[in-house]
Amino acid sequence: MNSKAFRVFVLLLQILCFAVSIGVCVYGIVIIEEVDNSYPYIAAVVRLVVILLVTVAYYKSSVSNINPGNAFIILALFFLTVAELRVLSYFTQLTGFSILPPRVSVRLQMFSQYMLMFLLIGYAIHYQNNEHSTITRFLLLGTASVLFISILVPTTQDIDGVWQMTAPLMLLCILSSVALITQLILSFSEPTAIGKLRNYAILLMIVGNSLSFILNTLTFTIMGSTLFFIGGFIAMIVTLRNSVIL
Repeated sequence: MNSKAFRVFVLLLQILCFAVSIGVCVYGIVIIEEVDNSYPYIAAVVRLVVILLVTVAYYKSSVSNINPGNAFIILALFFLTVAELRVLSYFTQLTGFSILPPRVSVRLQMFSQYMLMFLLIGYAIHYQNNEHSTITRFLLLGTASVLFISILVPTTQDIDGVWQMTAPLMLLCILSSVALITQLILSFSEPTAIGKLRNYAILLMIVGNSLSFILNTLTFTIMGSTLFFIGGFIAMIVTLRNSVIL
């Protein structure tokens, strides 16, 4: 999990997901003239730009041949990007052309959101743990468990309705709550002001992400994307200062 090949592979996959999502969003914004109908694409572009900036800042300041970076953060940035592939479903509704089958798109959405929260929980739990073998086992076992749950949880084939169903929503709320609590505990135990700021930024991104995806309305999408933008901007500044290695 700490090899250069792993980092390059994850980064390449993230770039691919980013390019596909941005392409679909730009197409949707150009084709749809009404803002009320194009807001999912606009909000997705805002979040994707934030993810891109945080990713560039993190790889620039925290990843090198000496420091392989934190696997939890690297994968969290990747799954944040994967979650934005939700726009593929909107693209299908707009054009009638399906890039991913609805069933696969919904399961991918669930898996990316569950994995994101699992990774943030793992990041807090293993914040002071530098044992690569322990972290690797934790990630492999956790990823397999999350994938298994994402496949088994009953859901719909409608991307907008997935978080309106009790089982997927309840599981995401539980994981999000645990992620928030662990980040709060980590912020209280952090001795430096800039370290606390980093954790507050992650908290804002968690809340913003949840509002944008779970409460998928114009108002909550704007609120969630705004909080996500603020949290991402703070995280980028903190990372670029290179005072705190995430």
